Amino acid sequence: MKDALSLAFLSHVASPQAPTGAERSLALLAAGMRRRGHHVAVAAPGRWALEAELTQAGVEVQHLPARPCWLTYYEPRPWPVAALKWVRCAWPQTAGPRIARWLRSRKPDVVHVNCLPHVRGAAAARSAGRPAVWHLREILPPGRRRRWLAAKLARDATRVVAVSEAVGRWLAEEGLAGRTQVVHNGVTLPAQVEDSAVARRGLGLPEDGVLFGLFGQLTPHKGALSFVEAARRTLVLHEEARFVLAGSGPEPFRQRVQQAIDATGHADRFHLLQPQPGSERLIAASDVVSLTTTTPDPFPRAVLEAMASGRPVAAFDSGGTSEMVRDGETGLLVDSGDVEGLAGAFVRLARDRSARTEMGRAAAHRARDEFSIERHLDAMEELFRSVVS
Repeated sequence: MKDALSLAFLSHVASPQAPTGAERSLALLAAGMRRRGHHVAVAAPGRWALEAELTQAGVEVQHLPARPCWLTYYEPRPWPVAALKWVRCAWPQTAGPRIARWLRSRKPDVVHVNCLPHVRGAAAARSAGRPAVWHLREILPPGRRRRWLAAKLARDATRVVAVSEAVGRWLAEEGLAGRTQVVHNGVTLPAQVEDSAVARRGLGLPEDGVLFGLFGQLTPHKGALSFVEAARRTLVLHEEARFVLAGSGPEPFRQRVQQAIDATGHADRFHLLQPQPGSERLIAASDVVSLTTTTPDPFPRAVLEAMASGRPVAAFDSGGTSEMVRDGETGLLVDSGDVEGLAGAFVRLARDRSARTEMGRAAAHRARDEFSIERHLDAMEELFRSVVS
C-alpha cells in the first residue's frame, strides 16, 4: 500500500441548508480520500449542512471564517455592484493569516482549495509553504477580472484542476495550460433509485403527469424564468406535463419566479418547493431533469446526478454540459437560451415514454463508465501524489 497523504481541504462557502454542487463535490472528494486511508481535514467558513456527513466519514471539520472574492460572475454587473465587489475582495480580513496558522499547525502534504473565489485560502497555503491544488469550477469571460484572477492562480497554485474542458479553455487562454489538468467530477451511483410514486408522495407532489425538474440554486443565471417559459409553451401542446423547481436563492427572485408561474395560466401544473437537503428524492420523482443556466455552466452536478439515477436530461448546451450529455442518446440539448427549442424537447420527451426510458438507461451507463466517483478519486489521488513528489 502506498503511503498515506495528509490533505487539507479549504471550502470557500458553507451552506447551512442546501449545499451547492461545488460543496457536494468537495465533500465527496474529501470523504473518498479518507476512505482510501489518507488523513483528511476540511476548513469551512461556518456552520455547514455537510459537516455531520463528513464527520461521520472520519473527516475532521474546522470552522475558519473567510470572505470569498466574488469576482467570478460571468455576465457584466452594473458598475456600482462591480465596484462594491472589488472593494469587498480587496478589503483586509484576518482569514488569510488564520488559515495559514492552521495549515502550519497541520503541515499537510497538499492543500486543496475549492473554487476560484477562495483567493485567501490559496494565498494562505503559499504563505504556509504548502503546495496548493486549486480546483476551478468557474468559467470567466475575457477581461480585467479574468486576468487579475489568473495572476492569482499563477502566483499561488502549484497545480490547477479544471472541472471540464470548458473551464480548461479559458485557463489555457490565460497562459496556464502547463499547470492545468482537467478532471471531471465524479458521482456516487445509487444502489437503488426510490420509486417515483413514493418520491412524489414524500415531496407532496401529485403522482400523475410527466414531471420535469429544475434543481439547484434559484438565482437569475440558473435560468428558472427560462424554464417556466419553456414549460408554458409545452403546456399548450401537452397539458398533462408537470414542472417542479427547488433550490435556495434570494427571496425577491423567488417571488419573480412565482409571478411568472402565475402568469402562465397553468399555475396548478407547477410546484415551487423549498430548498431540499439533497437531490436524490427530487430526481427520483422526476421523469426528466432540466438545466437552463443562461451563462456557461462549468460542469453542473445536477446533470451528473440525474444521469446516475437513470434520468434523461433536457438542457441548454452550456459550458461543460455537452461533455456529459450526448444529444439524442442520454438526453436532448438545445442552443443556450433557445426557450422554443427547449419547449420542443420537453414536448418530445413528454410524449415518448420509450425514448425517456432508453435515454435514462443510456445516461446511467455513461455515468457509471465515465463519471464514477472512484474514477474521479483515482485521478485526484494521482494528482495529489504528483504534487508531493
